[in-house]
Amino acid sequence: MSMCTQWALQHVENILNQDAEDEDEGLPVLVDEGLAPLGPLDQVAGDDQQGLEPLAPAVAPIDRDAPPQVSVDALTKTYHHFPSVGIPGGRNLLQQMENGHGNNDENARARRINVWHPFWSKEDWEVGRWLTESGLPQTAIDNFLRLQRIKRDPPSFPSARGLRQRIEVLPSTTIWNHTVITLPGYATKEPMVLYWRNGLKVVEDLFSNPVFATCMEFTPYRLSDDNGKPVVGEFMSGSYAWEYQSSKGPGATTVGVILASDKTPLTIGTGNKEMHPLLISIANIPSGPRMKASSSAFALAAYLPIPKFKDVASKPVHAALIARIFHHCVGIVTADLHRAESAGHNMPDPAGLVRTCYTPLISYIADLPEQRMIACVLSNQSPTSLAHQSEFGDAEQRPPRRRENTLARLAGLVQRVDPMHVALFVREAALWGLNGVHQPFWRDWGPADPSLFLTPDALHAWHKFFYDHVIRWVIDIMGGPELDRRMMALPVRVGVRHWANGISKLKQCTGREHRDLERIIVVVIAGAVPPNVLRAIRALVEFIFQAQSVLIYHDQMHAIRDALREFHHFKNSIILAGGRLGKNGPIPHFNIPKLEGMGRVVYNAAIMGAPFQYTSDITERCHIILVKEPYRHSNKRNFHEQCVRYMDRTEKTRYFQLFTSILTSGTGLINKSPNQPAGRGLLTAMVDEASQIADHYPESTWLSHVLPADEQRVGGPASKACLFRGKLRSRLSDDRSTAFLVNLKPHHPRLSVYDAAEMFHLPDFRGALGDFFHLRQDYSTRHGQRKSSRDCQLPFSHVDVWINLRMQQHSAQDPKILLPVITVQALPPSDKMPYGRCNTVLINNSSSGSSTTSSGNDRFEVCQLRMIFRPIYFDKTVPNEDIYCYAQSFKFSPNHRGPPDSNAGVQREDHDPVKVFCPAPIIDMFIVNRHYRSDGKTRMGDIIPMTSIREVLELAPVFGATMRADMNCDNSLEIADSYYINNFADKETFHAILSYQ
Repeated sequence: MSMCTQWALQHVENILNQDAEDEDEGLPVLVDEGLAPLGPLDQVAGDDQQGLEPLAPAVAPIDRDAPPQVSVDALTKTYHHFPSVGIPGGRNLLQQMENGHGNNDENARARRINVWHPFWSKEDWEVGRWLTESGLPQTAIDNFLRLQRIKRDPPSFPSARGLRQRIEVLPSTTIWNHTVITLPGYATKEPMVLYWRNGLKVVEDLFSNPVFATCMEFTPYRLSDDNGKPVVGEFMSGSYAWEYQSSKGPGATTVGVILASDKTPLTIGTGNKEMHPLLISIANIPSGPRMKASSSAFALAAYLPIPKFKDVASKPVHAALIARIFHHCVGIVTADLHRAESAGHNMPDPAGLVRTCYTPLISYIADLPEQRMIACVLSNQSPTSLAHQSEFGDAEQRPPRRRENTLARLAGLVQRVDPMHVALFVREAALWGLNGVHQPFWRDWGPADPSLFLTPDALHAWHKFFYDHVIRWVIDIMGGPELDRRMMALPVRVGVRHWANGISKLKQCTGREHRDLERIIVVVIAGAVPPNVLRAIRALVEFIFQAQSVLIYHDQMHAIRDALREFHHFKNSIILAGGRLGKNGPIPHFNIPKLEGMGRVVYNAAIMGAPFQYTSDITERCHIILVKEPYRHSNKRNFHEQCVRYMDRTEKTRYFQLFTSILTSGTGLINKSPNQPAGRGLLTAMVDEASQIADHYPESTWLSHVLPADEQRVGGPASKACLFRGKLRSRLSDDRSTAFLVNLKPHHPRLSVYDAAEMFHLPDFRGALGDFFHLRQDYSTRHGQRKSSRDCQLPFSHVDVWINLRMQQHSAQDPKILLPVITVQALPPSDKMPYGRCNTVLINNSSSGSSTTSSGNDRFEVCQLRMIFRPIYFDKTVPNEDIYCYAQSFKFSPNHRGPPDSNAGVQREDHDPVKVFCPAPIIDMFIVNRHYRSDGKTRMGDIIPMTSIREVLELAPVFGATMRADMNCDNSLEIADSYYINNFADKETFHAILSYQ
């Protein structure tokens, strides 16, 4: 390092260490856009193209993202005939940080010498980063820096103020602005200040972020199944993306913009403080990583003002003024996105290739009140269709509320009434069902259509609807105490919510509880409500489960429509049973706004992609990170600006950590994660399976590929546990679809066969061992009879016993998705649990000749695991790695048997065709009974390999009209006569049971 360079660096450090009277003195100020009167958005945004880069000249295609047609997980993916084209010459986000603002950027030049500038070293940066992210107040940081131990080896910053000043000069992404909004003739209690970032620049940062390099989608495509029927999943697979790409021509890149906003309370019970964040994401990032808050795929674009007007007595006028401010502010943030959608805009992608991008608005995630405000309609109108309040409960769908319809009505109103005469304009607009907004922010945003971009929100439109209405119907019909008793009696399972106190007295639930209630409500109310009420509620739950699919097949489109149609057919039975009650008595209709929106799910999914990806779950989580945490670190006064500064520092810290980690690894700032080799033996198969889940955590995956093992980031998202990894002791099922793992050390090592049978109350355990290990006869060969006696000879005398096992599968909806690990228990009886706690599973018993069938030679049987064990053979040369289970079987109810399947491929020895069982009518679930031996008392039990388990099933007692008084959660799986196989136990079980049928 030269003398001049040393002097320059020291000079910068001295400047940064200067004390200031105010903690924010010397910090970059927010860009003041001045006063912005509320006029036409075109005047505020300007008509010039300043800030938009000129389009690149037409060139020959440099790269093509994929061949025109490829096979993806049994689906055929056909890419658009106009593929996106990228040309070299751009810089991705990290490369832009490295380059800074060009040769005049002193900090960028200093980082070429010391990558951690303005910090002295990596260790110095780690201390500064930790203190910044710790949330410690500045006084505590100052006290820490005054410790004698720290003074012996001080960091580059002597105080909290010095640390903050260093963070402020780190490379930045999109700068923050603030604009004061005024509305002539109306005063507010507090100034209306919009804190915002240029929406196009935010989109550029997301699109050029190399973290998403391995998963970013650039070209629309179509998915089709084996029969050539269409399948929809991501936005790029919908018809909107395909048609939009066709309209833009060769080489164009469709960058679908996703907006999200919702008022967020900052205090609980007191203060009445709120913030209104506006978030931006892009649909090119697949839903997996986009829906993970840790991926930072939703960026904060603005804090919208929440005005309170003075001297405005009329509520409709006040609401109209608030809506106008909302549209005006969103228009300011997105103005450049409007122009980029029309003229195109050159943006670098994660690999640094420059693409000509067009930015249509494809989704705005919001709750129902905000959807109405966006669509400019009153509360008695549907925001996405022309339905009026009196039509919300109809099965028939009304035409979509097209942008042309709304804009034509607004144009007619503006010609008749001056919009600045707000009271008169609002009164006239109400006659047309409009809320008084005369300039929607989306009016000049290309083809933006509220009937399409107001995508279904599963959290508010389905799950909250279910809790607010369906649960209320059930309580009014069967009574809260009876509902609570049944819920408390459901069997307990690890990882599944148990309602120990019922729900009838709950005052507030989260979306997680709403989903958990959907899983159990059907089996709980069966028998306690009239059959047609059960039909209606079961159909509604089925609609919710079907509509949340990751991939929606052509047949599922019909299933979603049929489920909703079935609900409408039987819904009046809920009124007749006394379920629709209000404060003034019975409610004779179903004019519920959210119910009307359900009818448009199939229509919207076919165009915009599967609705699950547009749920507000992720934005609710982002509100904690982007709103509530910054507020907690403010002094609670004038907190908007403090929150902006906090978020700016947080973003700089996060990106600088990524930048320095990648740059010092020596691998370059372009994400080129290595592809795993294909199929060479079992180990390679396991590695391939494990690598499939990486896309959901792209930043962690990238760092794990380029950093040494001892330098990988400790913080941040934890990778999902994967039992398919080759380095584990996992065992795979024969078809490698399921991985199993037990603890290295058994819970009960070296138990004698006798002691094990006594501990688990299994008197025929030794006989079952004899049939399986000594006679080697399966169930079919023995015709279910027990051949071995209780004192038979065995090749072992002791067993290792476990009380649980773990299993993991890939999603039945999308094989690329790795499901969480499930714990399956087989606890022995005890004083607290006289029957133990033993979970139920579905096993593949191909040779049994009984049970239900899926396809080919597969035979499935429902069993309850009673013991998990491993024999310890006398002969030490015999491998003893295999794990087995003692399982007691159930048999399907003979009351619901289908026609014999004579073409199933396998028949019993008596040549009778395989029995086929059907779900019970009304509830549409399989019913199973305990399987007993000929004495009618002894349960049918046998030994099965652990790897024959295919699914964990949730059995629920058939409670009937009256529940047994002695039934509780510890004995309900033992004393009932019949059980439902709850196919609503979770979304994976739902789709798995459909596949087995």
